[in-house]
Amino acid sequence: MASDDLLGMIRDLMVVERPAGTHLSQSSTPGGSSALVRNDDNALVTQAVLYPADDELGAVRAAGIRVGVAVGVTVGIAATVAVGAVAVKVVPHVKNKFNDLKSKLNRVPEDTVEAADQGARPKQCDGERTARRMLTEQSASSI
Repeated sequence: MASDDLLGMIRDLMVVERPAGTHLSQSSTPGGSSALVRNDDNALVTQAVLYPADDELGAVRAAGIRVGVAVGVTVGIAATVAVGAVAVKVVPHVKNKFNDLKSKLNRVPEDTVEAADQGARPKQCDGERTARRMLTEQSASSI
């Protein structure tokens, strides 16, 4: 896996093998390392062995996909359980609020009931009331 740099340099992704307890030498290029392997006293021990990273990257990618899928499934299950737990706690409260709202909307104010009753019966003047009362009394006495 190589890429061309603008300065005419080629960069390869490599796996470095070196003995335990050692480190790579500092390169003259800032941030880079040399293939020379040194110990803690900074004495030269050997040279590192470099292997192409293609095979290792394939294995890392495959492992990463497996880990990513496992983490994704775990997060999905945890989110589902959390949403379910929240729903169990919240649904009764929401149901009560909707029932309260429904009862408020279905409730008829008392003023409206009285106005509807008065509107249904036409107002009678005193003469008509008296005439009806007399008719009712006469029909009751004749029976």
